[in-house]
Amino acid sequence: MDFHLNDIQKEFKQTARKFFKEKCALEELHAFEKNPHHFSEKLYTELVDLGFVGLVVPEQYGGFDGDFLDLAIVMEEAGWGLFQGPFFSTIVSGVMPVLTHGTETQKETLLPAFTSGEQKVSYAIAEPHAHNKLEHLTLEAVFAGDKYVLNGTKLFVPFAQSVEKLFVVARTDQGAVGSEAGLTVFLIDKATKGIEVKDIPTISADGLCEVQFNHVEVSVEQIVGKAGEGFRVASDMLTFATALKSIEMTGVLSRAVDITSDYVKERHQFNVPIGSFQAVQHRMSDMLTIVEGGRLAAFHAFSRLVEGKDAKTEVAIAKAWLSQEGQKVVTGAHQLHGGMGIDYDYPLQFCYRRFKGQQLAFGSSEVHLHNLGEWLSIKQEEPSKVSSM
Repeated sequence: MDFHLNDIQKEFKQTARKFFKEKCALEELHAFEKNPHHFSEKLYTELVDLGFVGLVVPEQYGGFDGDFLDLAIVMEEAGWGLFQGPFFSTIVSGVMPVLTHGTETQKETLLPAFTSGEQKVSYAIAEPHAHNKLEHLTLEAVFAGDKYVLNGTKLFVPFAQSVEKLFVVARTDQGAVGSEAGLTVFLIDKATKGIEVKDIPTISADGLCEVQFNHVEVSVEQIVGKAGEGFRVASDMLTFATALKSIEMTGVLSRAVDITSDYVKERHQFNVPIGSFQAVQHRMSDMLTIVEGGRLAAFHAFSRLVEGKDAKTEVAIAKAWLSQEGQKVVTGAHQLHGGMGIDYDYPLQFCYRRFKGQQLAFGSSEVHLHNLGEWLSIKQEEPSKVSSM
């Protein structure tokens, strides 16, 4: 499969690179992390104005009807720029679920709100006892009259303090715990009475939160898909998110290689650049090989996904490879820098911390390798989607 960019896409990539390079300079990255919400509302508005949020949304719903490869380009450049914010979560848990599973009314109402920046979305899926399997989710959604009442806890919800809506996977049939049945997906207003949000400090400063649902009432109109049949909606969302997160990871790792390449050319030892040492050259070659291999795997998985083909294996391979082998890239970058690499006023430490958050998001390498092992070794009646969180 040919992943070469045409002239227009090359220009688009250059534009995205220039934007994130200018807007995510070191000083700005520090400012974003000091912000209580861990991102810049002003920068998010600029992303909206550039059309990045509505890139793949049809024009009839206020979008730009762009190509999914364009979205992948933007996401990789966002990773290279070390950008953080609810841009990713709004795409994967707002735009895509409504596009693929929403009613016409939901599309007409929600998609323009997403693409205009009026509403941002985050996903509330993982729970204290269910990190990697949708089947074990237990957040309770009880039907009472003409509404559902939700009770329970969700963990690792990105930027929950700042978004207007939450993509919530709840169980409407508690008797079906452990199976794919009985799950329902809701798009809920974050301001709904009974929702409490608490920050979770992380090394990557990525705005993760714990969200408590205390007798939260939601209407049937807020269901995405059908009640009790939310496994497919949630699974599709996680598969797409895992593929797109893998592409973002290639951007972060590529930035680590670029920073290190510049450093070994400039740092002198014994009156010569350390990049002239064979051991350094071998390490740099290994790092670049890992990144390029991960990029090919990620774009291959993403392309199969958007073409409507089964991509569960390809997505798992890409995420497992980048999560596992990517550690060697950031570790190698720090080893070649020495103490300079962990300086707070140097960009490499941002690469490391961004990568650590992405490494665990949507399933670690162990989770995806376990899934691959099962698919390769155990007969499956009907292949399921990647359902790691």
